[in-house]
Amino acid sequence: MAPVIREIEYRNWPLVLIHTGQHKEGIEELKSDFQIKTDWQWLYSKDQEVKTISHAFKWLLSLISAIILKPNSLLAGLNSFENNIILVHGDTFSTILGALLGKRIGIKVAHVESGLRSFNFLNPFPEEINRIITFYLADIAFCPGQWAVNNLNKYKKLIKIDTENNTLLDSLKIALDFPYRNNNYPVPTANYGVVSIHRFENIFYSTRFKSIIDQLIEVADKHHLIFVLHPTTHKRLIRSGLIENLNQHPGIELRERTGYINFIHLLVKSQFVITDGGSNQEELSYLNIPTFLMRKTTERQEGLGSNVQIGNISADNLRKFIRETKTHSNKQLSLPINSPSRIICNEIAFATTNFNYPLKHIDP
Repeated sequence: MAPVIREIEYRNWPLVLIHTGQHKEGIEELKSDFQIKTDWQWLYSKDQEVKTISHAFKWLLSLISAIILKPNSLLAGLNSFENNIILVHGDTFSTILGALLGKRIGIKVAHVESGLRSFNFLNPFPEEINRIITFYLADIAFCPGQWAVNNLNKYKKLIKIDTENNTLLDSLKIALDFPYRNNNYPVPTANYGVVSIHRFENIFYSTRFKSIIDQLIEVADKHHLIFVLHPTTHKRLIRSGLIENLNQHPGIELRERTGYINFIHLLVKSQFVITDGGSNQEELSYLNIPTFLMRKTTERQEGLGSNVQIGNISADNLRKFIRETKTHSNKQLSLPINSPSRIICNEIAFATTNFNYPLKHIDP
C-alpha cells in the first residue's frame, strides 16, 4: 500500500492512515523507506507485535468488539471529510477489520489486490478465507490483472477494476531506484540463497515446520543461506528448539527482518530464494530469480512455469530445484511501465464524486 499512500499524499488528498497494530516491528523504517509523511492512527495501542495465536485472538476480539460497539470513536476527525472511501489491502485479518469498519461507519470499501484465489481454504490459511469474506464486504475491487477480475464474476454487486498489475510493482520500482548504501545490512559478494518462511500453516504445525528446517539444513550443506526471520518465525524457532540447529550450521546466517529496500537489494543479488510469501513470489517473478515456493498452492500466477516452482513442501522437489538453479539465467526482466497505484487513485477520484455504478475505467 505504500506507493498508493505516496500517490494520495502527492495529490494532497485528506488522508487518515489507520494501523490495526497487527505488525509493528520495522513500521517506522517502512515509512522512511517510502517517505510517507502521514502519521499512523492506531486502533490497537499495545506495544508488542502480534506474534502468538493467543495474542492474535485477543487482538482480533478486541478490535471486532470496538468496531461493532463504537465504530465512530475509532476514527477521530473522519467526519470532517466528504465522500469518504476506505482502502484495505490483501488477505490479512487487518483487511477484514478495515472492511468491517468501513461498513459500520457507512463509507465505501475498496479492496486493493482483490480477486486473488488459491481455491483451497487451508492453503494459504487463513488468508484464503479472509479474501472471500472481504469480497462480500467490499464495494470496489482493484484487481491486479484479468485473471483476478474473472475470479470475482460471481460477486455481482462488486465493482471490478483491472489495475493491470499489483501495486507491489510500484513498490519494487521505488526500491530498485534507491541507491543501496546500508552497511548495517550487507549484501554478500559470494554466492548465497535467501530464505523467508512465515506462513501460519508452515510454522504452527510442528511436523511440517521441522521438515522445512531439515530441508534448509540439507541445502545449507552446499549453499550459503541467509534466513531472514519474521518475528513470529523467530519466536516459533526458539520455542521449538529448532533455532539451535540453525545457529550451529556454518552455512546458515540468521538475520532479523529488515526494511523493504534492504530486503529487495538482498534478493536482487541472490542465486535463489526459498519462501512461502505470495508477495515474494510476485517480486521475484519480475527479478527473474529462481524461487522455490514452500507451499502446496498459491493465490498468484506470477512466475509460474518460468522462475517460480510450487514446492509442495517436498524435499525431493527442493533438491531438484537446487540442481536446476545452475542452468537458470538470473537476468532481470523489463518491468511493466504502468503504475497500478496511479490507476487506483484515478479511479478513486472518479468514484468519490460519481457513485452511480458501474464505474468506467480511467487511463492513468
